[in-house]
Amino acid sequence: MNDVIDLIDTRKPGVTDLDIKSAEEQLGVVFPKQYKELFKLSNNAQIDEWTLFPIKDSKNLKRTWDDIVRQNQDVRDEGMADNLISIGEDGTGDKLCFRIVDTVMDGKIYIWYHETEELEELASNLKEFIVSNSEFEDEIDEDE
Repeated sequence: MNDVIDLIDTRKPGVTDLDIKSAEEQLGVVFPKQYKELFKLSNNAQIDEWTLFPIKDSKNLKRTWDDIVRQNQDVRDEGMADNLISIGEDGTGDKLCFRIVDTVMDGKIYIWYHETEELEELASNLKEFIVSNSEFEDEIDEDE
C-alpha cells in the first residue's frame, strides 16, 4: 500500500498490529491484507468522498471512538446483511463494505445503498478502489 498512500487525502497516523487484531477479534473477522497494510500507514483515511472508519487507536482513544467496531455493532443499519462489514461511508448513508464468504472476508470493495439495501461491487480490492477514486485517476481520464 506504500505505492498508493500518496493518493489518499488524509495523513492521520496509522495503528499498530495489536489495535488491528483487537478490532478483528471484536468483529470476529480477519481483515484483508491490503486493508491492514493501509491502516498501519493511515487510520481513518479519506478517499475522495469516502471516509474509512478508524480502528480504535490505543494511543488516541478520543479521536477514534467512532471506530469500525462501533459502526458494525452499535449503530449498524438494520437492513444491512449479516455477511457485510461496513468499512466506511460517504455521508449520505451509503456504506463501503467487505463481504464475508464462507467465514472468510472477501477483499472486494462493495457499496451498500441504504435506501434500496442493494449491494454493488466497486473494486476487486482496496488498492484498485483507492486508485480509481483518486484525483490522479481523474487526471488520467481527462488526458485520454
